[in-house]
Amino acid sequence: MKEATLRVFRGDSNGGQSVDYCVPVAPGMVVLDALHYIQGHLAPDSRPLELQSREVAAPAPAGSQRPTRLTCKTRMDDLPQDQPITVLP
Repeated sequence: MKEATLRVFRGDSNGGQSVDYCVPVAPGMVVLDALHYIQGHLAPDSRPLELQSREVAAPAPAGSQRPTRLTCKTRMDDLPQDQPITVLP
């Protein structure tokens, strides 16, 4: 099974840090499924809303800010697997 690295911000408005998690990628999986995997298997101490970000950053086209996509609609297969997938609140 393929794997991907999600770089997830853990913290609140007062500060925090990004943490990398390696998750298995199943066919048809969306980023939100990967976040649920992290919460259930890799970071069970996290609160549900802490990991359930609405947007995921993807590589940006030249001259623009990082585009965002909804985690519930962005398929893991559509994102580059050779670099971390950044998830921010």
